[in-house]
Amino acid sequence: MESTKSSKRLVSMGVIILLLFLTAFSYYSPKADAAGQTIIINPGHQVGTDSGAVNSTTGITEVGLNNALAIKIVTTLRNNGYNAMLSHQIPENTMGLPTLLATTTNDSTQIANAANKLGADLLISVHHNSGGTAASGYEFYWSSYHPSVDTNGLYEVTGLWSDGSSATLDSTPCAIALKSKELANLFNTNFKSLDYVPSRNKIVERDDAFTRKTSMPSVLIEAGFVSNDAESLAMADGGNQQKMADQVLVSINQLFGNDTSTTVITADSVKATVSGSQITATVSGINTPNSVKTIQFPVWSDANGQDDIVWYTATKQSDGSYQATINISDHNNVGGVYNVHCYATDTNGKVSMLGHTTVGVAVETMTASLTTSVSGDKINVSIKGLVAPYGVKTIYVPIWSETGGQDDLKWYTATKQSDGSYNLSVDIKDHNYNSGIYNVHCYGVDSSGNYTLLGTTTATVSGSVQTMTASTVSNSVSGNKITVSISGLAAPNGLQTIYVPTWSDVNGQDDIKWYTATKQNDGSYSLTIDIKDHNYDSGVYNIHIYGVDDTGKYTFLKAMTTSEIVPEIMSTSSIKASVSGNQITATIQGITSPNGVKNISVPVWSETGGQDDIKWYSATKQSDGSYSVTIDIKDHNYDCGTYYIHCYGTDTSNLTTFLGDTSVNISTTPMTASKITASFADNMITVNIDGITAPNGIQSILVPTWSDNGGQDDIVWYTATKQSNGSYQVTIDAKNHNGDSGPYSIHVYGVEADGRNVFLGNTSVSVRYVETPIMGATTVTAADLIAYYNRTGCTYPQIYTNIGVNLETFVNMYIQECEAEGVRAEVAFAQAMLETGNLQFGGDVKASQFNFAGLGATGGVPGYDFSATYGNTSTGLRTGIRGHVQHLKCYACDEPLNQTKVDPRWNDTLRLRALSVEELAGTWAADKTYAPKVKAIMNKF
Repeated sequence: MESTKSSKRLVSMGVIILLLFLTAFSYYSPKADAAGQTIIINPGHQVGTDSGAVNSTTGITEVGLNNALAIKIVTTLRNNGYNAMLSHQIPENTMGLPTLLATTTNDSTQIANAANKLGADLLISVHHNSGGTAASGYEFYWSSYHPSVDTNGLYEVTGLWSDGSSATLDSTPCAIALKSKELANLFNTNFKSLDYVPSRNKIVERDDAFTRKTSMPSVLIEAGFVSNDAESLAMADGGNQQKMADQVLVSINQLFGNDTSTTVITADSVKATVSGSQITATVSGINTPNSVKTIQFPVWSDANGQDDIVWYTATKQSDGSYQATINISDHNNVGGVYNVHCYATDTNGKVSMLGHTTVGVAVETMTASLTTSVSGDKINVSIKGLVAPYGVKTIYVPIWSETGGQDDLKWYTATKQSDGSYNLSVDIKDHNYNSGIYNVHCYGVDSSGNYTLLGTTTATVSGSVQTMTASTVSNSVSGNKITVSISGLAAPNGLQTIYVPTWSDVNGQDDIKWYTATKQNDGSYSLTIDIKDHNYDSGVYNIHIYGVDDTGKYTFLKAMTTSEIVPEIMSTSSIKASVSGNQITATIQGITSPNGVKNISVPVWSETGGQDDIKWYSATKQSDGSYSVTIDIKDHNYDCGTYYIHCYGTDTSNLTTFLGDTSVNISTTPMTASKITASFADNMITVNIDGITAPNGIQSILVPTWSDNGGQDDIVWYTATKQSNGSYQVTIDAKNHNGDSGPYSIHVYGVEADGRNVFLGNTSVSVRYVETPIMGATTVTAADLIAYYNRTGCTYPQIYTNIGVNLETFVNMYIQECEAEGVRAEVAFAQAMLETGNLQFGGDVKASQFNFAGLGATGGVPGYDFSATYGNTSTGLRTGIRGHVQHLKCYACDEPLNQTKVDPRWNDTLRLRALSVEELAGTWAADKTYAPKVKAIMNKF
């Protein structure tokens, strides 16, 4: 099963097994007189909706395995006297095994409630696991939390579910919870006899849906991994499934005291002794009614739970005892208490616990002597006299100075020398050249990966390390440039680089740059800084000097500041703007720029809508040295009101300076319309735009239109036509909008002579699109309808011929009745053919009722019988046709009937319900495909 939550860490097998044998649970009587308990077997997941895990290579699905195994378990239990049943119906249940629920729905709440109500004695949920392709083995889940029985001692645990949610567990489990745990352990023990799937030795306490909702013992089985190709094929084998079903029977027999074997294997003693790094486990005095198949000793150390558990198979000795030798190297060379349990399996596959014991193991640890010495900038570490009973994998030496805590901590690996010692040399440059005390620790790692602290010591590094100096550091300012000079350098450890980080006082260090000074012929270093690289900030600049020696060590040499710097920037004497029609002319005069002029930029925007229309223009130099640019307000949406004009100058060094700003006012009178209306008729929308006033002239009138169905997915821009009275009009076919019915939105824009778009207004109209009308003139002939019927290959009802109504007469009656009420005969006749199956009937309505539209027929009710009311005559048949036609008219219009009403289902609330064949779907008939079916027949006429 591929759970939505992950499983818990391994539960201590030793503790569980001890509980099995040392704790007496009393949910059931110790011994039942005969099997017969009610057991629910739930196959996980559901065919067709939830396949669970799927192996893409073998094609095997979890739901298929669950169902097959559940069938075998139920069959095996029933063959042995248990009242076993499936929780719900599954396709594989061809034998007719009983089920708790008659439905195929696999719902944990429904099944648990039904099992609780029935008073079942046990519920087992069958699943198969999913993980990596190499994942393998079975495992079991039980819940200490049973809210329907006990809500005391509850607590929350995280880490059991992969989605991060917590699990509810019970610190004082009720009897059924303890019985569930007992069964999970019995399964885990007895399943070990299976030869096609291994044990994961995993029993998990968790609040799974099935196991927590029952009021009887319940266990969830994960029978193996679907994701493992070989294991999925083995689990799909019917013989293997029967083996697991047999072990389920053995476990349930033991749980209920129905075990068919009267005597279990016993032993007089289980002992363990230690010699060096080995444990010898011995079981003596074995008593058994059957032959012994296997004796096994599961062994693990107390350290870290059962993470090192190993199952050893014992060898029979000449005195009849069984013995196994355990090397602690197979248990990570861990010392301390070891747990030794003993199990016997007889030739019938029955597993018995023979006893358990513990033994203490003293482990020799690695030792060594640790010394350090300092030579210049080096710390030398020596590890000698190494004693390693379990070998040496690595010697680690973490080192750090006391300066700044462990901010310079580094882990070094010592190197083995020819004499067996380990050495290491550490350069303090890798520790920021820190002086003072250094802490030196040493750890040995043995061949099992166990760490041992071999010792700690310190080393002291003298603080008299010679550092770099500079006798003179200065700066000078000229225009927009700063020159930095560094001289009189003394560098005992060599000189690699001189760095000069520089920044202005403006906005902190946001403009900091690290420059590299250049060495001069006289041995000094110098650097020139351009303030354009610092945003032309004015004010004081900060300059620091760092020297880097040949070892890579940084030395701070000096800090200084510049004098106040005033950048030389561009300026102008005036910025003016004037308006002429729809154009603005901006003029910039009196420009002075020490570094020349590269570009004059003029951003312009209207006050309307903020800066949504801002555009950047480039001014052009004029013959008199000024700069000018012309702006057309059509590029600003023809906005009227205030326009803002700013001016920026960029010099040849790419410094951009704000030169000034101005504004102008534009007044225009846009186009207007006094009235916009829309009407709908015959699938056409007519839009009228009246009372247009256009001081700036009219280029066109645009009418974007769309239905509200699906937003603007069907929007179309139409152009209205000028009428003789000066108004504008446009006619719109609703079929251009997918034949949508419902509200339509209509907007109107006027395009002025200069190209400016002006919104004139909007309106809306309700559209009921009639694609295939029901009312109207008939366009088919009697011959067309007769030819259609003959092509169907159906036999015309003899009972109609017997009363004088042959096919030709029948068709003419339909045409005549439709013409009398203004209904299209092709619609009515096609509907009759659909409703009656080309007059073959066969449903609730009979041919003898003369009911050709199923009037009044619903779910077993045959509907209205025109023959019974109007006679089994040609008149009665014509009346049936008339009733059909009148009922169509009732749906399709609000006009009165032209003939006496015979429609038994006439109701004024139905009027105008369906103007078209398309609208019959969902009104006349619930079938949403009803209209296409009627139209398909019409297309055959």
